[in-house]
Amino acid sequence: MLKFNGLVIWRLGSRAIIRKYSSPSATVFKTEKLDSSKGIGDKNITSPETNSRDNPTGLVAAAFASINSPESEDSRKPSPKSVKLSRYQILDNEIARANDVNSLLLVAENPIVSRRHALKMVSTLSEWSSSNKVKLSDFEKDPRFLKLCRILARSTSSQALSSLTMAEDLSTVLGITGDDEAARLIGNLSLTQMIKVMKALHSKGRRSTPLLRALSHNITNQSEQLDLKKSADLLFAMASLNFPDPVLMDRICNDVISNLKSNQDKPAVVTSIMVSLGLLRYRHEPALSALADWLQAHRDVCRASDVASAVVTFGTLDFIPPMCEGLIENALLLKEEEMVKPSSWLDFVFSLLTLSHAREDHLLSTVRPDFIDKLLSAGEIPIPARRKLMSIDAYISMKFPERSRLAEDISVGVPILYTKEKALYVQSIMDTFKSLVSADAFMKRECNSGMGFLYDAEFALNSKCHPVPLEKAVNDKSVHRIAVLGLEYHDMTRRSVAPLGVNQLYTRLLQNKGFKVLQIPYTEFNPKDKLVTRVQYIEKRLKQIVSDTL
Repeated sequence: MLKFNGLVIWRLGSRAIIRKYSSPSATVFKTEKLDSSKGIGDKNITSPETNSRDNPTGLVAAAFASINSPESEDSRKPSPKSVKLSRYQILDNEIARANDVNSLLLVAENPIVSRRHALKMVSTLSEWSSSNKVKLSDFEKDPRFLKLCRILARSTSSQALSSLTMAEDLSTVLGITGDDEAARLIGNLSLTQMIKVMKALHSKGRRSTPLLRALSHNITNQSEQLDLKKSADLLFAMASLNFPDPVLMDRICNDVISNLKSNQDKPAVVTSIMVSLGLLRYRHEPALSALADWLQAHRDVCRASDVASAVVTFGTLDFIPPMCEGLIENALLLKEEEMVKPSSWLDFVFSLLTLSHAREDHLLSTVRPDFIDKLLSAGEIPIPARRKLMSIDAYISMKFPERSRLAEDISVGVPILYTKEKALYVQSIMDTFKSLVSADAFMKRECNSGMGFLYDAEFALNSKCHPVPLEKAVNDKSVHRIAVLGLEYHDMTRRSVAPLGVNQLYTRLLQNKGFKVLQIPYTEFNPKDKLVTRVQYIEKRLKQIVSDTL
């Protein structure tokens, strides 16, 4: 102890901690006691680390010594993380080996059960319950099952249990968990369960992109073949959720082709697949041909609605499978009375017109006042239906001018607007045309055809591809009147990319009006290309149109 003026007391040690006493005149620095074997004079002794830094030879020797020395007991112990991972693997194996409720729920007693393990066990119980291997009453009140529900649910266990009881599958459980977490757990489900989850998302109108991508990826990679019912359920859910995953749809279509032969008397599932392909705009020609062949070969069990639905899909995709003349002949024999509702007959006739197979009596039946009254009996006629009526009426006026026409009030006030994507695409086309046809006197934009659709521009060219003022081109048969139809992604089919049937119908209606139609599909015209490239493309197309008419 050393004392200076009675104000500060020093105790020598290796580490100092300041402690304030109540007396304002004294401050004490408390230190740890030194080893009694060491004196104050030992403070100049250097540590081995210091020696090793100053002596490289000692550092090398220490390194070799550590290599040659036997492992200590502590170094041989695995890390806590590796122990946890091995325990998780043991749990996975125990779940896989479980063959009854008790052996499975015995695993739930383990304190390290994770959400992934809980979902795996609940999914197994759900599958056993669905296949009548066990009853829900065998485990619904078991404390170990309730523990699993609490692990999975971000709510009370009773809510999770009641939800599972009502759903009898995993859709509710996955609805409780977060989308990203559920997506990571999808790989633990069976194919049947994944399809149930897809159907549940459709029924709830929940378009969870992470979950849908995980489902699509895992279903595609399943070795088990999809039967027709599963294929139909998947396609309908994908169409409803607007999730056209091309890899999964190809997988489904190939399985449909393989499994059609085993179906002998169930047209409903075939029609469901056909309708969904049309809604998805998926032009898988081998699958469409196989479906058409089945409907044609099993016409004795097919209903009128089955044949009509096939025609609507063919019209949407502008594709009539080869060797299905018998199916088209059956379609032409259908009557309005065989349809479930008037709007179905309108869709059917419009599709026949799109495919260039509509007869005069088909067309006239849709513009009669009594048919319009039937449409109105269900409420106001929807805008898409009114646009179809306008196109049919326009065709009648050109082909059968002496026949009765559609009531004028049906076409009055029908809004025809571009979608955001279409507006951007058309604007890019118009910006390109400014380098070719600059003055407003030579070009008219966003033209209302009066036939239920817009076309993007109208202008006239002479035989040398020079623009002509529109006023002079009205009655001049030596000039070429050009109508522009920009076709962005939603105007084209998927897989086998081609214009939708409705756009082909619009093209024919404009041609009947005396126009040469310039279709500009997104597959050939890229708004991100340089202006020079876009101008050269349009010039080339215009020269082709003019030369074809000479």
